[in-house]
Amino acid sequence: MLREPRKRRRFDHASQIPGLDDLPEDGALSLADELLDLGLLARDHGRYTIIDWTIDRIVEHLALAGAIHAMAAAEAALHANTTDFTNLAAIQAALRGLDADEPANLLGGAYLDYQFHLELVRLGGNQTAWASYAKAIPPAVWIAGANYFELDEARSSLAEHERLIDYMKAGDTLRARDAAAFHLEQAGAQIWRAGEAQIESYPSGADSLLASMSFGIEGGG
Repeated sequence: MLREPRKRRRFDHASQIPGLDDLPEDGALSLADELLDLGLLARDHGRYTIIDWTIDRIVEHLALAGAIHAMAAAEAALHANTTDFTNLAAIQAALRGLDADEPANLLGGAYLDYQFHLELVRLGGNQTAWASYAKAIPPAVWIAGANYFELDEARSSLAEHERLIDYMKAGDTLRARDAAAFHLEQAGAQIWRAGEAQIESYPSGADSLLASMSFGIEGGG
């Protein structure tokens, strides 16, 4: 689903979807529902479609995400005295807790990274921005994008998270805004370069790993 963009692929039943075809019908339906929530599948008139997350599509979504992030980070910093950064720090700690030398962690880390950025937008306090972001920027942007993110780049990204948190906690609106924008600009540039060079970072078998993984989707991020 992530490695080989093709022409539109549509399936009448969840059990026909690649990676789900060896599951019982109930299991395939359950996992298909999660993949719909992640933005990796779409459903139209009862048929499933695999969404083709091309490099262009990923980078376009990251550009929109970066604009919203810059605004949210500045707002969170502006109200630093009353902003609760506990959840954001907990997600960052969970990301830091992953084994950085294990390529398979790129997949699980991608979903945690999405949660980090969604929480940051929520902290900005603009409900319209938060609702728009949650609707327009699905986890699939991070899950598909991470396939073009090398481990060294992932470690650097975590350091950028920590600088951003520090700027927000210090009430430094300008540095928080610029750090948030730079963070996603760099991510988009890295993904673009890797995509152009046809470099993929998920280990062999990541497609079946995705099919067997439960992300525990919950409403409201």
